[in-house]
Amino acid sequence: MMQLAGKKALVTGASRGIGMAIALAYAVEGADVAVTGRSLEKLAPVVDKMHAMGRKAVALEWDVSCVKGVDSRIEETAEKLGGLDLVVNNAGVIRSERFLSVTEEGWDAVMDTNLKGLYFSCQAAANHMIKKGIKGRIINIASDAGLRGAPVPYGISKWGVIGLTKGIAGLLLPHGILVAAIAPGPVTTEMMNWEPGKPVEITSPFGRMAYPEEIAQLAVFLASQGASRIAGDTIVINGGL
Repeated sequence: MMQLAGKKALVTGASRGIGMAIALAYAVEGADVAVTGRSLEKLAPVVDKMHAMGRKAVALEWDVSCVKGVDSRIEETAEKLGGLDLVVNNAGVIRSERFLSVTEEGWDAVMDTNLKGLYFSCQAAANHMIKKGIKGRIINIASDAGLRGAPVPYGISKWGVIGLTKGIAGLLLPHGILVAAIAPGPVTTEMMNWEPGKPVEITSPFGRMAYPEEIAQLAVFLASQGASRIAGDTIVINGGL
């Protein structure tokens, strides 16, 4: 039995890595999916794979750091899918800067996508769900870097994502909207400078980085009926680091 049959989902930053894995896992479980990214060309193969499964799938060119018009973007997504039950805020960027050399430009580049963009996406999704009476789910992709003190923008932004998730969960629960977050550790993605064929070993009890598909399975669970008592929590999946 498909866990997400008939659901309509939006996954941001889905042209590769964790976002792509979540979009495909949702399609496998029966959802119709809209995927976003900065390049429609890069999103096309993801959409093709979902179409091959018999799912409705659409690609939207969308830079989440540009928050102007985010409400209309959410409405457009719902119109194209025929509804909107699930929103996964995955889009994110990282910069390999150290505290003493972080620039304002670097700070803004990370914060505008990872925190500001995610914040207003949550707001727009919540407003849409409340207006339509949808008992939906909002799932934010954080990081285990957001669980400890952080001297650089990436970790600080993910700390903010975790705080935001907890902060809005109580506000939206009376509307039947559940909000949760996932905090992955190192994953075999381009963001981690990993390329196919490279070793995946890392110092952890598991002895390797996670695969995007493993994160995606947690995202499926959080979108399913099985997670109906999870609100405001951040689920850590970092291989015991």
